[in-house]
Amino acid sequence: MTANASEDVLDAAGLRRAVDSLAGSPVLGVAVVLAAPHPDAPRDAASDPRRVRVDLLALAAEGRTFVVHCNCFSPSDLLQLVPVLAGPHAPYVVFPDAHFHLTALALLGLPVARVGCTRTAATLLAEGALARHDELEIAALARRHLGAGLPGEWLSGQVLPAWSRLEVVAAAAAAAPALLRVLTPELRARGMSRAYELECKLLPAVVAMEAAGVGVDGPRWNTIADGWRAELQVTEAPERKAQLEKLVSTYAHWPREHLGDDGRMRPHLHPLATDSGRFACSQPNLQQVPSEHTAPGLRSCFRAEPGNVLVIADYAQIELRVAAHLAPCAAMREVFHAGRDPHRATAATLARKPEAEVTAHERKLAKAVNFGFLFGMGARRFQEYAEASYGLTLDLAAAERAREAFFATFPGIAAWHRKVSALQPRSAREDLTVRTALGRRKRFLAGKFSFNAALNIPVQGTAAEGFKKAMVALHPALAELGGRGILCVHDEYLAEVPEEHGEAARALVQRVMQDAMAEVVTSVPIVVDSRVARHWAE
Repeated sequence: MTANASEDVLDAAGLRRAVDSLAGSPVLGVAVVLAAPHPDAPRDAASDPRRVRVDLLALAAEGRTFVVHCNCFSPSDLLQLVPVLAGPHAPYVVFPDAHFHLTALALLGLPVARVGCTRTAATLLAEGALARHDELEIAALARRHLGAGLPGEWLSGQVLPAWSRLEVVAAAAAAAPALLRVLTPELRARGMSRAYELECKLLPAVVAMEAAGVGVDGPRWNTIADGWRAELQVTEAPERKAQLEKLVSTYAHWPREHLGDDGRMRPHLHPLATDSGRFACSQPNLQQVPSEHTAPGLRSCFRAEPGNVLVIADYAQIELRVAAHLAPCAAMREVFHAGRDPHRATAATLARKPEAEVTAHERKLAKAVNFGFLFGMGARRFQEYAEASYGLTLDLAAAERAREAFFATFPGIAAWHRKVSALQPRSAREDLTVRTALGRRKRFLAGKFSFNAALNIPVQGTAAEGFKKAMVALHPALAELGGRGILCVHDEYLAEVPEEHGEAARALVQRVMQDAMAEVVTSVPIVVDSRVARHWAE
């Protein structure tokens, strides 16, 4: 890797020179460094561009790098860079960490049309077998793949000493495209190009969703939390006491810690944090907001602003549908093609009666059976799962009968389990790999194979890929209606739109989610349930 010539951009003439020089470049490397946070700022603020301003912005192309000193320019001055990053002939912009950098650029008013990311590529190529996450940083990747490190040990969002900032940010911007040129053939060779392209296309939608946040009724939340505390003082039932203690310790403080002055919570979304590719969420983890049954009223605190409505859409039985596709399981596919209820089908086998005569209790048990045994749960573990998740108490013999009924109803799933189980004798001496529909891979190191994960990851990962394709398409489509995506929770998508466009947006979201998943899961029909509501619980 040869060093780029670097030029500091400190005034209007320098900015014009940078724009003229970079315009028309097919590929740009871009990196930013944040300013030092205020001494009283929270510890994690140093790596959050939403709380600390951008200090330096480096743009590299064709052997030359420009380092823009952002504090020398007004926000309107920096908009001169928009045509460079997102004009009619937009370049392929490569970042060391696109999620972090797109967040920073969005706050400067700088959109990016075509995104590349060395961290995303390296994460996928690691196949879930990373020893340390700092292996994904561009300094480590450059040493490994380019034979040359960066000045210092730069980490995305790290506060750097003043003497090293210029050199480090310039080197990171220049290294990113060179590094991606090395990683791209490896992605292609492993069949992971489609997974990589999807993750990069997704990131602008994720950054916009994080910026939008979710409207929350803070006073109502605090009233509910006060009710938990009051009940906790008087309740004597051990189970209820434990439940209340968890609610108070986990959720009562969220408005104080996470609610912005504008009445919105803005969690961090992590599209690459799990082996399967499903989203993770933090600060706060809105994926863990309890149900109305557990915490009545809490979900109703998440609401649309006046004049807006929420559009809430959820994939129906998506894990069963994906499993029917991947296994493959002809019997389960037939259930879905006929528009039948898979839980009634299992209940009919278990109860030895026609589906039309299945009771609500029998269907509830069958639902636990289908979701419990799909990913290799044993009978004893199923006993615990059925009681904890569905309030059903079974003895071990009944759990065994339920397992037998599941595999009798769906023999293709049983064959799939046998196929995966047959890998286990090899797992002690060699690495084994499973993959999703678009090629994302999970590698189990020798001696660390997990039967349950080998079943779960391809199914949940493929479902995540279909969902992510929908999010990519919905980001611009909702904007045309004045709306925006605000949250994704497992298989559920929330958008906020003007009230007059509520029904049109609901139909749009439902159609796009179905069509996107159908591109990935081709052998079974996809069903999305959707509604327009004032709040999440409605």
